[in-house]
Amino acid sequence: MTTRSSRRGPDRSWRDPLVWGVWASAMLLVLTACSGGSLDTASGAGSGSDVLTDAMKPVTKVAAPTEKFTQPKDKHILILSCGSSGQGCVNEAKEEERVAKSLGWTVDVVDGKLDPTVWNQVVKQAAQSGVDGIIAISSDPNLYGDAMEIVADKDIPFVLTQQTPGDKDVKGIDTYIAPDPQVGGHDVAKWIIADSGGRANVLVIDFPGFANVNQRGAKIIEKLESDCEDCTVTKVDQAPATIGTGLAPLVTNQLQQNPGIDYIWGSDDCCVSFMQQGIQQAGRTGSVKLASMTGYPEQMTQIKDGTMGAELASPTLFSAWLAVDSLGRLMAGEPTQKYWALPQRIWTKSTIDKAPPEIFKVGWNTEVDYQKMFEDLWGTSTS
Repeated sequence: MTTRSSRRGPDRSWRDPLVWGVWASAMLLVLTACSGGSLDTASGAGSGSDVLTDAMKPVTKVAAPTEKFTQPKDKHILILSCGSSGQGCVNEAKEEERVAKSLGWTVDVVDGKLDPTVWNQVVKQAAQSGVDGIIAISSDPNLYGDAMEIVADKDIPFVLTQQTPGDKDVKGIDTYIAPDPQVGGHDVAKWIIADSGGRANVLVIDFPGFANVNQRGAKIIEKLESDCEDCTVTKVDQAPATIGTGLAPLVTNQLQQNPGIDYIWGSDDCCVSFMQQGIQQAGRTGSVKLASMTGYPEQMTQIKDGTMGAELASPTLFSAWLAVDSLGRLMAGEPTQKYWALPQRIWTKSTIDKAPPEIFKVGWNTEVDYQKMFEDLWGTSTS
């Protein structure tokens, strides 16, 4: 097992609040590129194979509450979406809004604009105005500022989705809902080993400052190092603030320097289009398998047409229902679990033909009838 690490110099600018305006602008560009427009189907990686690992099988069981309770009435909640250009955030927020309104709640959905300053202002204003509960989608409370102090002091129920617990998290977060990055990283590495016959040359792209992304990438490397003697790994860091201008040339440069690379772990669907541009510019179309995380409908379509090699999908709409359930229990004074691990499933061209049609419109949402499950727990109907 050979491991290389290539860095563009230490970049900790993401920690400085002054650069978040630049970061937000860059991510707006990134996410807009990923959630809209079309891509050349010849710009990606590989055509998949017949490999089938456990992580590629249907998910017929999910971690969720089993105790029935009555959802509280006449509640006023805030749903903070990370940013309107992030498809996953938007889809989850819309579903949470729909379900919450069906329960008779008043719902404020706010676009966080991918800016922690906005996140702080929105949560602070809601907390001061007497909101009954908050759902924050992929918007890290550790970056808010003083808003979470008010949330904690007022004991306002707070559910955070798409982020796992951290040892140094601020106070006030009651429940976390997110896929386990350690499990996902293990599963991706296992697929790469099986798909390559134990001879993969992998480029792992990491984005410093995003704990779950970093943990998942580290687990992929760890698993490849321990279980794949003939595999080679090159890790590179891409500063979040320069994704829009730096990621494509970074990929091109790495592929030119290391012509043996035949797999790329791209970390998140938000950045897939830039990686595909880099593959094209390096003249490596069709010879590199690109794998990523989230399961956006666009990437599921690219799995089907062979543009993507693999996708580690997590269920956005199931997450929305679980968030509404958790917030309802908190507002009703019912016990809740601190962390719910969302299920994950790897999709490739060999399995995508068996996917339901809606996966190309809303993404993958498990093989469980979770809507009926929650409606039975609540004793109500949301339709």
